[in-house]
Amino acid sequence: MSASASSASTARSASGHTGRGTTAGPDRTFRSLEYGLGLLRLFTAERPVWGIAEMARALNVDSATAHRYVTTCLERGYLEQLLTREYRLTRRCAEPGLAVLGALEPMRAARPILRELRRQTARTVSLAVLDGDDVLYLQRLRGFARGQYQLEQGLGAGSRLQAGDTAAGRALMAAAGDGERFSQIQVGTGGLTVDEQDAPAGARGLAIAVGAPAERPSAIEITVPAQALSAAELLAEYGEPLRDARVALELALGAALDGDRAEERVA
Repeated sequence: MSASASSASTARSASGHTGRGTTAGPDRTFRSLEYGLGLLRLFTAERPVWGIAEMARALNVDSATAHRYVTTCLERGYLEQLLTREYRLTRRCAEPGLAVLGALEPMRAARPILRELRRQTARTVSLAVLDGDDVLYLQRLRGFARGQYQLEQGLGAGSRLQAGDTAAGRALMAAAGDGERFSQIQVGTGGLTVDEQDAPAGARGLAIAVGAPAERPSAIEITVPAQALSAAELLAEYGEPLRDARVALELALGAALDGDRAEERVA
């Protein structure tokens, strides 16, 4: 399927219909809002720039209607126009998603633990969860050792990668009993998962799943340049600090849960 066809399918799925119009339907939804959200969802990492005519075709509306939606997004600061008269998202579009990520308990509990792990290792450290076939990075702190900057490729909080391409994704799938189909997994002592082969972009990852009551399973990941350390060296050098970080996060999440329960009893 082409990028345009895939994006069009996404937009129609987001709006729930394919016809023209801007009035509320029988399900009490407001069609203009649905189309506006569908328009923003057209923009992806694979297709970050769109023209008016292309958006109109993808949304199944005429160019004048698409132009009105785009103008509204421009005025509200969610799109910007390029010199080519095409459009792309602004950073403002990330604010709602980052607000959600920031409110998650694992995010709050993990921040000081990830900072300490980065201080100890000088490597990029991340907290991630599974989201469908992807791994979603809730937090990603870039390391300062040689070669770490080149690995990032624009990755950060809110970034997604195919779960099977990351140590964090494979650690979570292995913890859920779904890791046997990935030949690159090597599980060391203490539940550590390491890339035996080079991952995309020349990275090698080491990860461990984190479990806590009432919380979505997550994983802590350390990423290094593949040429810097072999899988065995990565396990030997960073396995212990990663296990320590897992224990610290599980304890922090457990303490947060106990605090919430205490507040409920008081209330």
